[in-house]
Amino acid sequence: KVLKETLRNDPTLLSQDVEIEVVGRTKEIYSLWHKMEMKHDRNLDHIADLVALRVILTPGDSIVKATQSADSGVWLCYHVLGLVQHLPNFTPMPTKVKDYISFPKPNGYQSLHTALMYKGQSVEVQIRTAHMHTVAEYGMASHWAYHDEKKRNTSMDLYNTPWLSSIKEWQQEAVESRDFVDCVRRELLGKRVFVFLRNGKILNLARGTTAVDAAFQIHTEVGLNMHGVEINGKPVPLNYELQNGDVVSILTGEGKPSTEWMQYAKSRSTRSKLRAYFRSQQNDNVLKSGEMLFFDYLSNHRNEILEASFIEHPFEVPTNADELQAFLPGSSRYDDVTELLNDIGHSQSGDFLRQKVSKIFLVPASALQECDESRFANITRTVYASQLDSMSFNGANEEEDSDSESSEPVSYADMLNGGQAEFADSDNVCYHCLPVRGDAILGTRHRDGSTLVHRKECSWAQEALNKARFPSNDDSVGEPVELAWPEDEWEDNTSESFLTEVIIMSVDRKLLLADCSVIASQNSEILKTGSSSSNEHCILEFLVRVKDLDELQNLMDKLREVNSVMSVERRFGSELLDEKDL
Repeated sequence: KVLKETLRNDPTLLSQDVEIEVVGRTKEIYSLWHKMEMKHDRNLDHIADLVALRVILTPGDSIVKATQSADSGVWLCYHVLGLVQHLPNFTPMPTKVKDYISFPKPNGYQSLHTALMYKGQSVEVQIRTAHMHTVAEYGMASHWAYHDEKKRNTSMDLYNTPWLSSIKEWQQEAVESRDFVDCVRRELLGKRVFVFLRNGKILNLARGTTAVDAAFQIHTEVGLNMHGVEINGKPVPLNYELQNGDVVSILTGEGKPSTEWMQYAKSRSTRSKLRAYFRSQQNDNVLKSGEMLFFDYLSNHRNEILEASFIEHPFEVPTNADELQAFLPGSSRYDDVTELLNDIGHSQSGDFLRQKVSKIFLVPASALQECDESRFANITRTVYASQLDSMSFNGANEEEDSDSESSEPVSYADMLNGGQAEFADSDNVCYHCLPVRGDAILGTRHRDGSTLVHRKECSWAQEALNKARFPSNDDSVGEPVELAWPEDEWEDNTSESFLTEVIIMSVDRKLLLADCSVIASQNSEILKTGSSSSNEHCILEFLVRVKDLDELQNLMDKLREVNSVMSVERRFGSELLDEKDL
């Protein structure tokens, strides 16, 4: 009654062509329960809008014609707010004024909210125009499709609202329906944060978003070229969580996204743009990889191609993509060089590469295969001996220093067992690198006579080789010993097994660990597992026992076939292994 009298007698409102309606409402039981659950507060005294009054302003035709907009009468809402705040015998409640007109909710809701205290009872007052009330009660489509039709160029303009654009973007992504609903709840219907740009523009973002999200909200190119950010004039890290009223300044220039940004980004839209960027970069890398593989192969096999080719006219082996285009398609299906190099980069297969070279240059595949096998055999026989021969020395002790200057270098391959490799003991392997039967190995012999088996890349094995080349008094490093796996013994010892650790990078989903565990248990013996996860990705670790390198490779191939798995790798050594597993 007091509110109605005040509005009815106000000179400003009397001078305007506006109809004023004041209605009351009590909060529904479900809405009341939901609000208490969301705030984790079950005290009714803390609910300010248990009883609410609505002031609905309907501008007359003169005001609508003057403004030619659905926003007509907005200034009157602020005038009414001033009157409400000064009602006699009512006390405004601090921090309870909410301006959803200047800062609409993502679903289009607009209104002014304030709360008053009267005789110990809080009363919320909502002030809005008739247009705002229609949208709030019946949804965006109920009003704006009709009243604003004249302002729109095409029917598609009806859907050019930020929240509808977001929904369309999320629908286009390949996500499950549950993920879509969760995304709408979190990013569209959840609480919001408003930040300012230096030009005064306001960004309406979901609460919890970071500076990375703000950059991509401005424009994709701004996000991709960002190298830093300032909040309120001070530099902050990219994972800074934005707060209401922050002034955001995005620094662009020589910036380039890193994979860490995927952890910083909270918005699905930002993560989608980052994934698209990384996918593009990956495609570029695949193309470069395919180009290197193809032209290196042509360079190494130039003579064989010229000799064995059935191309009738004289030609030179191409050295770049432009020269290669003239040879396509040959007997292959490729008309475009980029497509060919992309497929080679993706395949990373020697057989696939050899097949394409054979078809393009009309060279028998058997001739190329024989050449490759011959090259591989020569490399495997000589590369290890060459490595050891380069690490020769000229004496065993200081007394022979004077003679060592003129003596011939002696290689370790010749010193140990007359140049013959010793058999590796599978029970005495290095747990720093965890070699598996089939790995290229090297041994280190210690003072107690035991020989430890290492992978050639192991740092301990490399230290032993360095000690041989540059002698020292460090007894903790053994002497290098050439080793080989005993093939005859392996045929009768089927119970022999080796520890190794496999790392799986995957998109996180339900039952992922169970699916991977089934595959791992079917193809190996699982000793221990571990896992870690971020927003959308997870890493699974399996410490397993396998018989040899082929069994390990088969396990990794099977794991790569599991749905949502991105990569499977063998860890050098182990992070899960402890003494009780030995």
